[in-house]
Amino acid sequence: MPSTLVFCVVLGVMAIAAAALWSDVGNVLPDVGKDKQGEDPWNDPVGIEKVAGFQVARIPDCAAAPVVRIGLWDEASQPYWEVSGPPTPMASFAIGATPEGFTENKAFTKPPAGAVLRLVVFRKVKGVAGVRYQESDLRTGYVASGQPISRYGVEDFQTGDVCGDDGEGDGSTTTTTGLVATTTTTALTGG
Repeated sequence: MPSTLVFCVVLGVMAIAAAALWSDVGNVLPDVGKDKQGEDPWNDPVGIEKVAGFQVARIPDCAAAPVVRIGLWDEASQPYWEVSGPPTPMASFAIGATPEGFTENKAFTKPPAGAVLRLVVFRKVKGVAGVRYQESDLRTGYVASGQPISRYGVEDFQTGDVCGDDGEGDGSTTTTTGLVATTTTTALTGG
């Protein structure tokens, strides 16, 4: 009989502990999953263009600054590729190819199909620039950037209003939501 009593007491303590933990978990769970993409540390955008089977990163004029490190990361900031070097101005580079003067810190590893990729460009000034994307977001002849991903003509991305301040270009962007792509053109006026 004493072992049954001990068993019931242990079972009761476990039930109370489980209820207390469940209430703590219940307070946390509503916040989990609100932003599936997580928080990213960048101030300015970078775009990705698909060119003859390669991924070419483009840094728009509004985000231009000397680059000191580049990383292609997974969602948990584990690198697929990472390079660093002296402050170097660049408007574009091929992902996986080490820019001239840079050192390869992590050799390129092909990400798994469907992986969420984070391309992060560390600049000497202006902080970090980057983009979160999947390979399926890329189209030949368009630069993919932003959250959610929008597609821009190469020239419109390079000189356009992608950083949120006044830029040049015709303001034409293609936004993809689901399977529908829409093109929006806005007229820029000079003053």
